[in-house]
Amino acid sequence: MKTSIALLIAFCLFAACKQGNKSDLKMEGAYSLTLQVLNDGTKDSTLDRGQLKIYTKNFMMYASPNVNDSFANFGTGRWREEDGKIIENGIYRASTGDAGDTAILTIEKTKTGYNQIIEQLMLEGKPYKLTEEYDDVSIKQTSPLDGAWKQVKNVFVPAKGDSSVNSNPLEYKLYHAGHFVWGITATDTAGKKFSVYGYGTFAMDGKDKTKETVRSSTYQSSLVGKTYEVDIKFDGEDNYTQTITFANGDKSIEVYKRLK
Repeated sequence: MKTSIALLIAFCLFAACKQGNKSDLKMEGAYSLTLQVLNDGTKDSTLDRGQLKIYTKNFMMYASPNVNDSFANFGTGRWREEDGKIIENGIYRASTGDAGDTAILTIEKTKTGYNQIIEQLMLEGKPYKLTEEYDDVSIKQTSPLDGAWKQVKNVFVPAKGDSSVNSNPLEYKLYHAGHFVWGITATDTAGKKFSVYGYGTFAMDGKDKTKETVRSSTYQSSLVGKTYEVDIKFDGEDNYTQTITFANGDKSIEVYKRLK
C-alpha cells in the first residue's frame, strides 16, 4: 500500500512538472485577426484592420495594411514554445528590415482560435502592450508548397517591350492550411523603400498548378477577390518557380527557395 501511494505521488509530481514546463501549444494553422488593441500605458487604442497570420511547423508570418494606408505591415520569423509561451525570433519586418528581434507571446487558446498578448512591444522607441484576438480559419489540406519561402529571382516579361530581371528581390511567402501570405519590400524611383502585401486561400490543381484567391492586398482593385491560376515547377522539395500570366499577356516568373 505504501509503495502504491509513493508511486502515485511520484507520478503526480512528474505530471505537474511536465505540465508546468510545457503547455503543448498547437499553433500550426492560419488565423484571421478579429481584434487588435494597443496600450501606451495610459489608454487603449483599438486598431481597425484585417490581418492574416500563419504558423507552419517552424516559421510564422503575418501581413496587414498599415493603420493609415494600404501599404504593408508584415513580418516573418521562426517560432518555438518555451515555458508555456510562444517565442518569435524575427527574420524580417517591413517596419525595421532585417529583424533579429524577439517577441514573447502569452497565448490563450479559445473555442474559435486564440488570444495573444505582447507585454512590451517597442514602437518608435516607446514600449506598448499589444493584445490581439484571432479566429482559426485553417483549411484541412496539405500541399508540396506548405512552408516558408524567400524569393531569390524574378523576371517580368511584358506582352510588349523588353523583359526585366531582378536578381535580388525581397519577398517572403508562406503557404499552410489552405492559405498563403506574402510581403514584398521594394524601392521607388525616389529611392524610398515601401512594402506591399497580399493574402488569401489556395488549392493545388494537379501537381503543376495552384489556384490562389486573394482576400486582402495593397492592390485592392487589381487583386482582391480575384482567383489566379499559377503555374508551378518544382526543382526538388526546396526550390520552385511560379509563373503568372495576366489578362493583358504580361508574365511574372518568380523563383523561390525554402527557408530552413
